[in-house]
Formats: sequence, structure tokens, C-alpha cells
Amino acid sequence: MSVEFPGEQYNQGGDFNTPKESTMVKWVMKSGLVKNEQQANYVLLGLAIVFFAITWWVIAGSGTPTPKTTYLEDIPVADRANIPPEILKTIPSRNQ
Repeated sequence: MSVEFPGEQYNQGGDFNTPKESTMVKWVMKSGLVKNEQQANYVLLGLAIVFFAITWWVIAGSGTPTPKTTYLEDIPVADRANIPPEILKTIPSRNQ
């Protein structure tokens, strides 16, 4: 059955109700790793999880690391003599 408009023709097909097979599923099946569509879907789900984990790892690891706090007692006495007093006042102490 077809519907005609001036200059155009549209076909009403019965293939709208049939599910389409994914191109990615076809690629996985063509690679020979799997034998049916369900196995291909599992492979694709596994790949999605792996890529999500890699992305999370990259994003979580890309932040700047928190600097280690240097306390006044960690600075050797010889080096403390070279630091100006106004800067020494800003360095935290473990005793406070």
C-alpha cells in the first residue's frame, strides 16, 4: 500500500515493527568473538563499563594533589635561621 502526494510517494511498510540490529552488534559478531546477538550485547556492555572506569580513573587522577603540610618543627634549625621572622610566624606548629 502506498500513499501518493503530488511529486512524492511514501510506502507504508510492515518493517517498522521489526527491531533493527545495531551496527555495533554486527561489528562484534563479524569479528568472530561471539556467536549470537546476546553475547555481542554482553561484550558491548563490558566495553562500556571498562571505558567508563577508565574515564573515571583519568578524571579522578587529574586533580592537583594536596600539598603536604610542612610544620615548623620539620624545618632544620640551620634552615630556620635563614627564613624571615614574618614568614616563620605563618608556618604552623605541631605543638599548637
